[in-house]
Amino acid sequence: MPPSDALSGPDALIFLDDLHTRYDGRPPRQQRLAALVAGNDVLELMADQALQQRLQDQVAAARLGVSRRRGHLPADRVMEDPWLVRLTGALEDARNAMQAPQGKGRPMSKALPVRC
Repeated sequence: MPPSDALSGPDALIFLDDLHTRYDGRPPRQQRLAALVAGNDVLELMADQALQQRLQDQVAAARLGVSRRRGHLPADRVMEDPWLVRLTGALEDARNAMQAPQGKGRPMSKALPVRC
């Protein structure tokens, strides 16, 4: 959802018309989006909010996957279960990405996406 100070209607059309007069072809995507929301500041804020929401969703999905897998295993098989190891690795990666400044932490592992 765009912030309340994002332009809409005629104001956004003025920015888009101005942008289209500067390019012979289609304007770059980043500049079109910035024109729609009245500047890069608003666009960056929206991107940061979307990133944080995506990371929160990844943490929640990984946590749910770990708890479901752990619930189906007997206690003596927990330490050697490869799926549980993979899921805890995905949870660790997601948490580390959440704690990194602006979501730019160490790269995520090449583990498969968590499906619950």
